[in-house]
This record gives sequence, C-alpha cells and structure tokens, in this order.
Amino acid sequence: MLSVVLSFLILTLLCASLRIWCRIFIVRAFGWDDVCLVLVMVSLSVGTIGACIGEHMILMGNKRFVKYMRIFYVCNGTLPVSTTFIKVAILLQYLRTFERDTKSRAFTIIILVITVMWGTAYIFLAWVPCIPVASYWDWSIPHRGRWGFGSQVAEELIRTYESHAASNMVLDFIIFAIPLPLCFNSEANKKSRKSALALFLFGSIVLMLAAWRLIDLVRTRAGTYPTLDVTWYAPLPMVLAILEIDIAAICASIPVFWPVLQSSMGMIFVTREVKVTTEMIESSPPGGDYDDCVEMSRTDLSLFHQSTTMLNDTTGLIDPSTYANQNAGVEATPVKETVIFGAYMQGKTTCDVEAIKAV
Repeated sequence: MLSVVLSFLILTLLCASLRIWCRIFIVRAFGWDDVCLVLVMVSLSVGTIGACIGEHMILMGNKRFVKYMRIFYVCNGTLPVSTTFIKVAILLQYLRTFERDTKSRAFTIIILVITVMWGTAYIFLAWVPCIPVASYWDWSIPHRGRWGFGSQVAEELIRTYESHAASNMVLDFIIFAIPLPLCFNSEANKKSRKSALALFLFGSIVLMLAAWRLIDLVRTRAGTYPTLDVTWYAPLPMVLAILEIDIAAICASIPVFWPVLQSSMGMIFVTREVKVTTEMIESSPPGGDYDDCVEMSRTDLSLFHQSTTMLNDTTGLIDPSTYANQNAGVEATPVKETVIFGAYMQGKTTCDVEAIKAV
C-alpha cells in the first residue's frame, strides 16, 4: 500500500511540475489556478506521511497512541485542504475557457463559490476539532468542547466523515461534468471535443475512488464498527482519499503540458513524409525520330542550333497559363473551426478565445 501511494505521489508531482513549467516558460500564463495546484502539492505531500500508519488500538500504549493521533491530526487536516484546492484549481481553469456572459461561466462561478464555502467549513472542522486542539491527540488533556472530526460521540463523528465524503463525491461529479457539453458543441473542433471527453473519463476514476471511500466509511462507521478501532480502520480511507486527489491533480495538469510535450516529441522523431514523382516529356517531329538529338527551347523545336537552356532552367518547358488552369481549384480554402478547449489546454484566457473565433 505504501508503494502505491508513493508511486502516485511521484507521478503527480511530475505532472504538476510540467504544468507549472509550461505555464511559466512556454505559454506565460501563470494564474491563480496554478497557485492552487502548488498548494495542493504541498498539502498532499505532507498528508502522505501518515497514509499507511495503522495498528490496533488495544496493542498501543498511551505514548504510541498520542504519537499516532498527532500524525493522524495532520493527515486528516490536509485532506479537506487538498480536496478543496484541487476543485478550486480545476474551476479556475474552466473560467479561462468559458466566454463572459454565458451560462457555463455563470454556473462555474456558482459552483466555485459553493466549493469555497464547503471547503472552508470542513477545513475549520479538521484543524480545530476541539478546544484546546492538543486534546485531540492527548485524551488526558481536559477539553472545553469537541465537535466534528474531534467528537467523541460516535454518531456525530460518523456523520461528519460520511457527509464530507458524500458531498465531496457530488462536487467531483458536477465539476468533471461541466465541460461535457463541449463534446456536443458543433462549433468546437474534433480535438477539443476529444479532450473534454478524456477529462471526464479521467474524472470517472476519481468518482470511483470517492465512492469506494464512502462505502468503506459506511461499512466501518468511521472506524467504530464492529469494534472501536479507529487507528486500524483509518489507513484505507486515507489512501483512497490521497489517490483520489492524485488523479484529480493529474487530470488538471495533463491538458496544459501534453500539447507542448507532443510538439516537442515531433521535433525529435520524423513525422513528415515527402513523396517525389518524376514525369518524362517526349516530343518528335512528324515523319522522323529525333529523340537522341532533340532539345526543347520554349515552344520551337530546334535541330541545328545549340540550346542555351540550362539543366536547372524550366523556362519554355511548361506553359504557365496551362499549368495554372490545370491546378485551378485544387487548393480549397480550409474550413475554420472554433478552438475552445484548445485555448484552455494552452492556458489562454477568454479574450484569446474570442480573438480566435473572430479570425
């Protein structure tokens, strides 16, 4: 389990680093969505330290239990921070794409406000679960109040964990479904529609992990069923939450750096083919065969004077007017398609999208 968590963490950090590098040095469009992603990476790296820590409470002494709960306090606190900021980062990316005064942009702003309020509430419950905070990991310290994630009432603790997991899954579904109508937009090009569909498919993996975590929390009643053994049941939901955030961060990073990486690979490998064809022009006067000595100069056939036509000179061999008539209409004006999601992939703003559509 530890190897899986660390492997996904390294992959996520690599994808996020490529995204930040492209936004700063390639497209030069570093924004608040990138700042949120950096905060997610910091929070996720800190929260991973306790992902696989788990042991039966009955086998722990008081000192080991206090140490475990202190680490779990940090991990549990970084969970709502990471889930909130990764959602905000994706929603801010959407705002780069959607045009002003559109329903999609207005809906994205509404979901963004709801996400911020949702995240603020659960971040407070996670980092301030009781007063004083030290009584969360050291139960021998008298406390003046406990609530949310720090409650010692089983039903209240269960409702807090289950409500966070359920609401998190609902928000994930809404956020990853926002660009889905782009797949049915006739104005968007084929590449943009495929990108939107790929983003939703990656998001479905996040939804499956979120559903798995919710099911496990319901099954164990947040670590209180069939026995009160919070330290033993905690690692699996924490691992699922970390993997969920990892994949969501990868989904937010790939559309930014992948086009740049793809173009760079095209410079390394040969991706163009050139087809060379040759044509032979034969001409002979009536009643004779002079293929061995005939030279063509302009439109006259010369047999007795030396030609001044150079080997690399095609003057007179091809009639320009005839060539133009034969090739008239061969090259048609390409049909321009509106690139909407492509601008989002490159980190462009809404103004850039409008400029593309105006061309």
